[in-house]
Amino acid sequence: MGRLFWKFFLTFWLALLVAGIGVGTAVWLRHNTWQNSGDELPRAAIDVRHASSLLEVAVSAYRYGGDAELRQFLGKLHAAHLPPVYAVDDQDRDILQRNLAPEILQQARALFLQAAYPEAIRLVSSGKGQNYLLFVPLPEHGFSGHPPLMPPNANTGADFAGHPPAPLDDHSSRPPRPPSPLLPILAGTFASLLFSAALAWYFAKPIRSLRNAFAAVAKGNLDTRVGALMSNRRDELSDLGQDFDHMAGQIYSLVHAQQRLLHDVSHELRSPLARIQAAIGLAQQQPNKHPAMLERIEHESQRMSDLVGELLVLARLEAGVSDSASHEFDIGDLLDGIVEDARFEAAQHEVVIRYEGIEETLVKGRGELLHRAFENVLRNALQHCQKYGEVTVIVSFDIFKRRLKVTIDDQGPGVAESDLSAIFEPFFRSGDRSKADSIGLGLAIAYRSITAHGGLIQAENRPQGGLRMEIEIPFVE
Repeated sequence: MGRLFWKFFLTFWLALLVAGIGVGTAVWLRHNTWQNSGDELPRAAIDVRHASSLLEVAVSAYRYGGDAELRQFLGKLHAAHLPPVYAVDDQDRDILQRNLAPEILQQARALFLQAAYPEAIRLVSSGKGQNYLLFVPLPEHGFSGHPPLMPPNANTGADFAGHPPAPLDDHSSRPPRPPSPLLPILAGTFASLLFSAALAWYFAKPIRSLRNAFAAVAKGNLDTRVGALMSNRRDELSDLGQDFDHMAGQIYSLVHAQQRLLHDVSHELRSPLARIQAAIGLAQQQPNKHPAMLERIEHESQRMSDLVGELLVLARLEAGVSDSASHEFDIGDLLDGIVEDARFEAAQHEVVIRYEGIEETLVKGRGELLHRAFENVLRNALQHCQKYGEVTVIVSFDIFKRRLKVTIDDQGPGVAESDLSAIFEPFFRSGDRSKADSIGLGLAIAYRSITAHGGLIQAENRPQGGLRMEIEIPFVE
């Protein structure tokens, strides 16, 4: 497990732990506050209307059942933890023998004499001259604090079944103490531990896979991919894995293209070197052929020089380096000059060039770069056009879109459909379009020159035969 996993894990875990401890502590403190506020937890809330109802039932119980029925009713109220109803005789004794603070009893008698709260304080009498003051100590009547509980072994009368109830001592009347917060805290800690570990693992696993993939690529395993490992994810890490696969594929293509280029360069250089060595050997064996062999050596040397020059141009284009800066020039005049120079070569191939140019148009771009691109494409068409054939060059310029379009058609053998995009690769040769005098870099240089200018070049076979090259280039003022 890496450091990122532990950072995720500790951060999530501490956050959950602090939140859990905070909530647990608040609940525990509230329970303790209730417990420490008096001898017992607060009883059920009651208002004046409910107090009047309880007193009515208590009065009815006393009138129809006497002391025993009243004692039983009040005992059940107390056992059920309902608001207490007190019945005090003339000697200030509660019928359930509950100890009342003198100030509470004094307040109750004073309120009865004032007839201030008849719904919460009533006086009942028996035929034998026994009187009971019934009252519910409500806070709004001026009563404060919690009345004391019943003393142990208090006689509360019979229950509903007629049996004497169990003594209402302190332990039976008190509600259970709140549980210790230790168990919820431990449970929350364990749950947060598992959740944080799972979440940290979920985030750290794809990053670890990416790290291993980078290490594999660094070791030369360019076919390494991580997309399959993140197929079930739908997040930014999955997008990062797809970007890595795209990057690895691009590196794989570039490395293999460089290896293929190196192989092709070595092959192209080996052939003229072999011919030079053969010419030297013949010159040594046949002195009378010195002039012819020297001419052959010069020809092959020039071929090697041209190859090295083209390779340097291609290398600069692939590296994004250009010898020329953007400047303003007449694109129509540039194309006119390229076509005029090509007519001399066309005469040697017995090919006719039909040219439809444009008038003087000033544009801003890199003239030398475009000159090389158009010239290479046109010379390629001349080299592969059939004898007595025709090469057509049509130029158009969109003033509003600022795009130049050049279409070059030849009447050659064309190219296989599978090779239409490959003809722009260095040293590519396809079937009948292979020429011994061709270095194989012209279209590759043209392609990189056009794309470096923000343009597009593509090839397609003509229905009537031959190859069509379409070039589009945007110009920016």
